[in-house]
Amino acid sequence: MQAATIRWPGGEHAFRLGIAELEVIQQKTQCGPEYLLHKLNTGQWFAVELIEVLRNGLIGGGLPHVEALKLVRNAFELHDLISFKVPVQEVLSVCLYGPADDPVGEDQPVMPTPENEQTAAGSSAPTTD
Repeated sequence: MQAATIRWPGGEHAFRLGIAELEVIQQKTQCGPEYLLHKLNTGQWFAVELIEVLRNGLIGGGLPHVEALKLVRNAFELHDLISFKVPVQEVLSVCLYGPADDPVGEDQPVMPTPENEQTAAGSSAPTTD
C-alpha cells in the first residue's frame, strides 16, 4: 500500500502502516488496528495509542525512526491532545480500508448536460387506466 499524505498538528507528512509498523503498534497498545479505530471512534483511547500510530505511520511513510520520534514528541508538547484524534483515525482508516475512493473536490468541474441529451418532462409513454 502506498503512503497517504495526511495533515496533522505536526505538519503534512506521508503516513503508512505496513506489517512491521502494525506489529509495533499492537505490541505497545495491545490492540489491533480495527479495535484501535473503534476505541478512537467511541472516545475510549489513550494518549500512547495516538503517539504510537502517528510515530509508526511516519516511519512507514519513510521518515527515519529518530526524526519521527522527535517530530511526534514536539507536536504533542505544542498541541492539545484531542487535535491528534482525527489524524490518527485517518491513518488507521487508510491502513484498514485504503485511500478514499472519492476525495473531496474534482480535478475538473462537472459540465452541465447538453440540452439535446436532456429528457423533457413527461417523455414517458402515457399509462392507460
